[in-house]
Amino acid sequence: MFLQTAKYVLGAAGCIPTTKPQCYKKSTNPDDDFYCEWDDPNPKENQTYTLYIWDSGKKSVLYMNTGNQSKKFIPLEELGVISSKTDIWVQTQVRNLTCNSSKISVILNCSVKYSKPNIASMERSAGNLFLSLDEPKDNKSVIYEIRWRERGSEWQNATFETKENTYKDLYTLHLHNRTVYQIQLRRQAKLHSLQCNDSHSLWSDWSALTDIPLEIHIPPVLHLDEKVWSNGTRDIKITWAATSAEETIGGVTYNMNLSVWSCGKPKRIQLSTLNQTFDISVTYSNASISIIATNKVGRSAPKKIIIPPVKHRNECVTFTNITKAKKRCLEWYKMEDGEILPNSVKKSKDKLIKHIKNEVQKFVRHYYILHIFSKQHQTAEMCPFYSIEGAPIKGPGGVNTTDLTHESVVLNWRHIPMAEQRGFLKHYIIWISGHGKTKLHKVPADKTSFLIKNLHPGTSYTISIAGKTIAGKGPNTTVNTETHSKEKGLSWQDQTILSVCVVAFLCTFICSFAARRFKRKLCPVVPSPVVDAAEFIYPQDQQDLSQITEEVHEFVLLLRQELNKSTENVAPGQSTILQNFGLVVFEEEEEEGEEGEVTDLSFMKSCFYPNPSYRGKTLQLPENFHLTDSPIKDNDTESTYRNGLFFETKVQECDKTSL
Repeated sequence: MFLQTAKYVLGAAGCIPTTKPQCYKKSTNPDDDFYCEWDDPNPKENQTYTLYIWDSGKKSVLYMNTGNQSKKFIPLEELGVISSKTDIWVQTQVRNLTCNSSKISVILNCSVKYSKPNIASMERSAGNLFLSLDEPKDNKSVIYEIRWRERGSEWQNATFETKENTYKDLYTLHLHNRTVYQIQLRRQAKLHSLQCNDSHSLWSDWSALTDIPLEIHIPPVLHLDEKVWSNGTRDIKITWAATSAEETIGGVTYNMNLSVWSCGKPKRIQLSTLNQTFDISVTYSNASISIIATNKVGRSAPKKIIIPPVKHRNECVTFTNITKAKKRCLEWYKMEDGEILPNSVKKSKDKLIKHIKNEVQKFVRHYYILHIFSKQHQTAEMCPFYSIEGAPIKGPGGVNTTDLTHESVVLNWRHIPMAEQRGFLKHYIIWISGHGKTKLHKVPADKTSFLIKNLHPGTSYTISIAGKTIAGKGPNTTVNTETHSKEKGLSWQDQTILSVCVVAFLCTFICSFAARRFKRKLCPVVPSPVVDAAEFIYPQDQQDLSQITEEVHEFVLLLRQELNKSTENVAPGQSTILQNFGLVVFEEEEEEGEEGEVTDLSFMKSCFYPNPSYRGKTLQLPENFHLTDSPIKDNDTESTYRNGLFFETKVQECDKTSL
């Protein structure tokens, strides 16, 4: 008994009942069949379901085994009374265990559940979102609930009703203009039966979460890359930038209209958002491309560009053979100064070139382009033409002379306008009259200047110019000029050489100046010796030394050797740093008529004595002057530089030192 009870508890714990079943039909049509469904809380278990429906009319239970499926289709014929309340529940069986769901009591005829709504289209403009929804299949009025939010924010809800027998259910939702939103909708049948009320109908499932992008304000910006081939085709690569991230939510498609065949209808191409490039081959004629960017809430304004034709040729050119062409297209138009007049372009699939030459206006230049299609669209021929040519009716304009010299002048002019040429210009004719002669020159039709040489100095000339076609020459335009009597100033060659020389001189001077400044900063200047400008007064009996030009001063220093006399009598003001030697020079008083005296040096033992006639100021030596203490040898020389004076000490025989 204990074992049986334990087994029952464990078994009951392994059976989990389902949710309450929902039984409904998908429209208000009374002949519709029914569906019952429920949620399976434990789908991993190997369990089966049995649906029970109480038939109040027959007072019996209708049960249906659904296996492991949680949804059951029930034909109307199998059900009993559907206009009165009916109890419905689901029994779950796991192995030998069973459990029942809660019961529901419904009037099946009033239980309607629509499919979840589908947004057929939506358009966003000026803060409004216009929704177009698919109608339920019974085409009855419906109650909708809509909820919306900015990403990551709380939902906002609203309900609205639609009318019967409309093609689409429409609704307008007011949103902020530059904000991305998310929306969902669900709907409920609006019942009008007396035994039913709105509470019996079921809400549909919520529609899929839909992101609402911003509307596309700026059309795509197109960039073209062109490669011209010599076989009459051009490869065009079209690229454009993607729209903003807020505008591409939900995807963007690009609708293109291409007009690449002059005699055909525009070709429409639709590209997905992943493709932002497009390659196409076109003819030499002009082509047009327009593109529109479309997202979930609208489309941009169309962006149209014209691919211009290749440059017009001045002669007829054939690019390919036209015998195997499957299709032909001939277009022609009037030209004025090389430009196309779009309104005058004519096209034909059947006419030949000889036919259009008889139709166009006389003396007016036209242009034709012949296109063919075999494996691809390509241009076969391009050619300017006249039906009949005539002579120009006007001469060149803006005629003037420049660069006048004593023997040459340059003549300048403007082309004759195409409308006044009345034919193909073969060349320009120039007449130069002066000095009793007239010369003629022919200039190619594409030139607008000509150098006239070999003129005479100081001569007046009359120059005329006119254009000429196969039919003859037109009116001429005249200008008068006079050459210089002689060459004035330097020629341009000499001016160029002179300018180069001046520039070279300036560069040399600037570089030299900069180099000196730089050298001074790196290498300081050695100071020059400061030479005393005092003059020495010599006795009259001495030799005239005026011939000596160098300012070189010599004096003798006598080393003191056991002097017998003391030098204490030397006036302190008159002694110098030389008193350490055996020489003392006294400065005489600057009195007119007196002669200076030199102290008696007889007490000194020396081989030489200073010239007794030396007179002048006491010799002052630099404070830093010194003699080396190193052993002194005969004829040794020691140099010293102090305060701008250069001293050279030399030991002579008899122990004398000269400096």
